[in-house]
Amino acid sequence: MAFITIPIFTRLLSVEEYGIVSVYTTFVGIFAIITGIDLHASIGTGINDFKEKKKEFLSSVLFLSLLSFISVFIIIYIFRELLSNVFNIESNILIFSVISGYFAFIFNYYITIKVFEKNYKVKSLLSLLKAISTVILSIILVIIIKNNKYFGRIYGELIVGIIISTILFFLILAKGKKIIWIKAWKYSMLIGVPLILHNLSGIILSQFDRLAIQKIIGSEKVGLYSYAYTLGMIPLIILGATNLAWVPWFYDKMYENKKEEIFKKVKYYNEIFLLLLLLMFIIIPELGIIMAPKNYSTSLIILPIIIASYYMQFLYTIYVNFAFFYKKTGSISFGTLLAGIINIVLNIWLIPIFGYEIAAITTLISYIFLLLFHGINVLYNLNDKTITPKYILGFAFLIISFSLIQYIISKYFGMFSITERISRILIFGSVGAIVGIKIYKKSKNLFKGDFI
Repeated sequence: MAFITIPIFTRLLSVEEYGIVSVYTTFVGIFAIITGIDLHASIGTGINDFKEKKKEFLSSVLFLSLLSFISVFIIIYIFRELLSNVFNIESNILIFSVISGYFAFIFNYYITIKVFEKNYKVKSLLSLLKAISTVILSIILVIIIKNNKYFGRIYGELIVGIIISTILFFLILAKGKKIIWIKAWKYSMLIGVPLILHNLSGIILSQFDRLAIQKIIGSEKVGLYSYAYTLGMIPLIILGATNLAWVPWFYDKMYENKKEEIFKKVKYYNEIFLLLLLLMFIIIPELGIIMAPKNYSTSLIILPIIIASYYMQFLYTIYVNFAFFYKKTGSISFGTLLAGIINIVLNIWLIPIFGYEIAAITTLISYIFLLLFHGINVLYNLNDKTITPKYILGFAFLIISFSLIQYIISKYFGMFSITERISRILIFGSVGAIVGIKIYKKSKNLFKGDFI
């Protein structure tokens, strides 16, 4: 929905206002993690370990998140002026982001329950309802508000989030009828709290570049950068959808100790995702011309780097799911924190020198380290050799190399020049053809019952 509405909001909002909304969205993501202290991460294993009292477990853990939210809100409210000066953001926007973040957590908590219950119809319909309602209300409010139209986008998300998540909150509590359960609280906190650093570091990896650009250069450049990132987010949408289906299946196979089958399916999973990704490399830049006014187009040069970063995210999730299964959330946080620190240092160092474009490259570098850290963690710390590093790193090197080559060509010959367009089609089209043929051969073996 964020992708579909690009042509609407890039025309209703100025580049600067678009940048402010992007920064607000970043803070919503941060506070969704902090206020909920990542308690939803305990759902996958909790509904198995508390099988006889699953509903009571879920309601008590959700109530614990409410206590956490109240504590965080009080602290942020007291220091709102200081924080707004540090991050160059209005204090009221900061407060709105805390509230919106917690209600986003509640929504994700309920969605996670439905994922592990394998009730995808409810999950999908509810997500669609929220997305459409948010967009419609935001458009109406942006049109009505005369000055500071970005508040229309913020209010739309906030109002819909409060209404839907409040209903879901009381629905979970009504089913469980238990709000205080120390055993469940300890269990969920042991899994969720160590992940706070991991997920905050994930936000740093994906969003700190925008905060750095906002602080160092200004909201207008954030708007340009955010447009390119939102335009290139189709791989992330695919990853989010496929990972929701992959994780419950993966957990089932891990419990059954069918690791050979996991690796076989990982190959198929990766190559189908890669084929879609290569198609995105070719098509998305052309969509960028028509999805927003011309003054946004200067940022499209960084699209190959952005799409490559999303592929690194995909490969990293393959490894990190093993650590989630083994409940080794501390090691997950450590690896992601290191990658986040690299991202912070590179952005603060290089953005003032090279401008906002370099932030795409620093983010790609950080995601490469993220993949390496989590690969090493699974292979050597958890001692699980299900996924061979040669297979994963080979594909990573291929996409990184081609995306950097395409970026250099775009930089030297100009975006949408004949040379740039031909190279984009030849490079990614030829690799896509090879991957497509490989998938076709595998699918023939699959239907013959000889899938390798």
